[in-house]
Amino acid sequence: MKKHLIIGCGPAALSALDKIRKITAEDEIKLVTRESFLPYSPSILPYLIGGRIPEETIWLKEKDYFKSMKASLESDKEVVSIDPWVKQVTYQSGEEEAYDTLLIATGAKPVLPVIQGLEEGNCFVFHNLSDYHKLKKELAGKKEVVIYGAGLVAVELAMCLLENGYAVKIIARSRLLRRYFNQQVGNFIEDTFRQKGAEIYLQSEVVAVEREKEKMNISLNNSRDLNADLFVLAIGVKPETSFLAGTGLPVKDGIRAGYYLETELPEIYVAGDVAAAPGFFDDQPGINPILPNALAQGKVAGANMAGKQTRYEGWIPVNLFYLFGRQAFSIGLTATADGSEYQVYEEQNRARGQFKKLVFQEDYLVGAQFFNVGVDPGVFRYLITERVKISPYNELLGVQPVETSRWLMLGNEQKSIFTGEEGSK
Repeated sequence: MKKHLIIGCGPAALSALDKIRKITAEDEIKLVTRESFLPYSPSILPYLIGGRIPEETIWLKEKDYFKSMKASLESDKEVVSIDPWVKQVTYQSGEEEAYDTLLIATGAKPVLPVIQGLEEGNCFVFHNLSDYHKLKKELAGKKEVVIYGAGLVAVELAMCLLENGYAVKIIARSRLLRRYFNQQVGNFIEDTFRQKGAEIYLQSEVVAVEREKEKMNISLNNSRDLNADLFVLAIGVKPETSFLAGTGLPVKDGIRAGYYLETELPEIYVAGDVAAAPGFFDDQPGINPILPNALAQGKVAGANMAGKQTRYEGWIPVNLFYLFGRQAFSIGLTATADGSEYQVYEEQNRARGQFKKLVFQEDYLVGAQFFNVGVDPGVFRYLITERVKISPYNELLGVQPVETSRWLMLGNEQKSIFTGEEGSK
């Protein structure tokens, strides 16, 4: 009987637990987390602020779940070091614990920039449930909030605050959601925010903050000063790997993993926002910190920990965001250069506030990006991962993406049923 130790208790960790237990009924499984709460997904935190979701409904699993899975969960337990050669972890308390297989699913931690005057009490980070509780308390009676950041967490928080009547100012070092969407979609997003009353400061950096009585003064690098009741930092995250010093694991830009989510150290696996895993289109390691990837990686890592060799198909860049009811969606390879090996369909309708872009390689779809079109993300993922032949319907998919994508998917599924083949793959 093996002992499987999982560091973390987010979606990747829970997915691994589920897969291990499906393969082996007897092995010991233990999860440890430095948080004090039951498992939850950080992606829902902005919607807690906005009141869309009550806090009592956010838990991914209740305590009884772990008992039913014959697993244990220990909270407030932080791993500070790992000795891979004797297969042992050390906790902050000094306690040591052995393992047979280890999964690192520690997620990410917020990036804290160097800003003059920045100290606890004059700014808020927004990354975990404890951060939510602090910010929620401080928002009471306040009206103006400055958010420094332009990623998904920052813009979702801004949207939820605007919906609840707060005056919001967003500071972006480049533009909103630059890593997720192209310039055209970015323009639609920024226009939508301005229509809802937000002030947006692009190509700007915060250089100093200072509390003046009940107000915060935020100084930018372009000599502009902003005033607000609260200042929130949300400029990004980086993989949580601080406890791996001395292990020999390369941790720059995440923990590098192979196609079985194995690391360079024996019997140590990795999954979720901390994993630099191979991509779907090539074998280059990278991080795509979204829920579907965390679940898929946890499932593969768990299977391999339990002795069932399972290959990871590789991560695909996927981003989905609903902005005041308008869908922004991107998947796959969407940044293409002129004269490249790709064929591109692109259409923009400013009057309707819509944008469509499809990227093809030979007969197949390899990327797509939409704003305010309302496509089914799962269908487009299917078309890419199942290598469904699109040609000669490339233009039709661009003109009528909702209907055509479903038709192509159903046609591929029917081909599989009637011929016994795996569709177009």
